[in-house]
Amino acid sequence: MLRRRDTSNESVSLQTTGSRSCIPQAKHVDPSSFSRPRIAPRVLVALALGIVAAATLVPISHGIGGDDIPFWCLGCGDYALADAAANVALFVPLGWALARTGGPFLTGLAVVLTTTIAVESLQHAVIPGRASVADILANTLGGIVGLVLPRIHRWVVEAHQRAAGASIVYGVLLIVWFGAGAATQAVLSPRTLYWTRGEADGAPYVPFTGFMRDVRVDGASIALDQWLEIPPGRGRDIAVELTSGRPDTGLAHIVIAWMPTRQGWMWLEQRDDDLHVHFASGSDGARLRGHSLWLRHVMPAAAGVPVRIQLAVEPWRYRIELFASAGYVVREGRIGVGDGWRLLMPGQREWGPWAWLLTAGWMAALLGPLGYLASRRSRAAVAVAAVGATGTLVLLPVLTGCARLSLAGWCGAAAGFLIGSLSRGRSESVVRLP
Repeated sequence: MLRRRDTSNESVSLQTTGSRSCIPQAKHVDPSSFSRPRIAPRVLVALALGIVAAATLVPISHGIGGDDIPFWCLGCGDYALADAAANVALFVPLGWALARTGGPFLTGLAVVLTTTIAVESLQHAVIPGRASVADILANTLGGIVGLVLPRIHRWVVEAHQRAAGASIVYGVLLIVWFGAGAATQAVLSPRTLYWTRGEADGAPYVPFTGFMRDVRVDGASIALDQWLEIPPGRGRDIAVELTSGRPDTGLAHIVIAWMPTRQGWMWLEQRDDDLHVHFASGSDGARLRGHSLWLRHVMPAAAGVPVRIQLAVEPWRYRIELFASAGYVVREGRIGVGDGWRLLMPGQREWGPWAWLLTAGWMAALLGPLGYLASRRSRAAVAVAAVGATGTLVLLPVLTGCARLSLAGWCGAAAGFLIGSLSRGRSESVVRLP
């Protein structure tokens, strides 16, 4: 006798009495394979290629892109790790989009290799110093990660326990990332500094044609070319008085404060009428992008003009003021839990009004996977993940002293987590036959 049970939940159960069922058992079907309204895979590939072109073939002005890097050098450049991570992330969407087309893995890999070689060739011809074999390797790695992501996704979501374990692991990694990111961006607090005038210490530097009149630390003038002891909590208010030099000579050091490790803690540079200010942090040693700020068109256009530069430096914030006959300029920076993107992105200190959007997008990208993985387990897991993420973002500034997450960061985190948790409900279409 054949009996049909309730089918209201799109689940059918067929049973037989005294004989085996002639109806085959249904297998778990990947939700992403069901036909539903979605973007065609080829369109996704085109979008990914457009992102790659926009990010790699746009020239970057001086002060943002860093020094020219030899093509065959691996690990060269002040921002080697940041560039490698950015290049990996840039090609992940392309690999993922190629995997969605259903083609063989080797075909997708060939497309990734062809794309990165073509991009680096164009960079070598159009933007000298931007192309390198390290970029090719990093781009290829990113493409491979994107190609295998759908397979990893299917394996994780096939079982609730795997999804639960993945959400826990990812949550722990998020906590570590937020903490390590804030600590890495903190401005160092050295106990001893050696102050010197800028020198033309090799390419691409030229001598500073102006004159540095005085350097004051905590209101007191200091002697140059000798070590200065910095008591704890002091040495954070710096004033530099100088007479401007010719703006057309090239990149010139003005003043440098050296740490005992022979690395610069703070330095001022001038190129044209732009002022470059750098503060050392843990990101320098890790070859990530740190506090390197270019103030555009703030220096006098002629030599012999008095200029005063006032700096207030704390571990997670700084303030730069410039006084000249042409006017007054001020720049401020604060480091918070939502500023991890600044470690990787070229020109991150010059995004200005767009920084809030990048912070929101960064937080959404980080919290989205957490919401999705927790939703694969249960609604209770989603609630626990939400409480844990909120507690981390609230407590971390209290424990470390870094800036609190901005409103844009909170909006991005909430939107990313919500979209991630709801995407499971929209995409899940599973047929079960017991």
